[in-house]
Amino acid sequence: MDFREMQASMKKAVFLAKQMEGDWQARMKLAFRSLKVEHYMKQPISKEIIEKLLLHHVSYRKISKNYDKSRKEIDALITFDSI
Repeated sequence: MDFREMQASMKKAVFLAKQMEGDWQARMKLAFRSLKVEHYMKQPISKEIIEKLLLHHVSYRKISKNYDKSRKEIDALITFDSI
């Protein structure tokens, strides 16, 4: 992400956090995390993107639905980088 993308993401995160209830820091953390996941889901499939999504606790099911790949294909991409 470059500076402008990050700035736009923060504006969206603040908007989302204002709609939620509870502690402000927790709301911002959740909102920004969801925007980062959304950003990575828009990227083309690659080993790095899948690893980042898994680090953000995105399930294999959600990744496979987004990229229209089976779990075996995703595992093969991570281990062999051959899709």
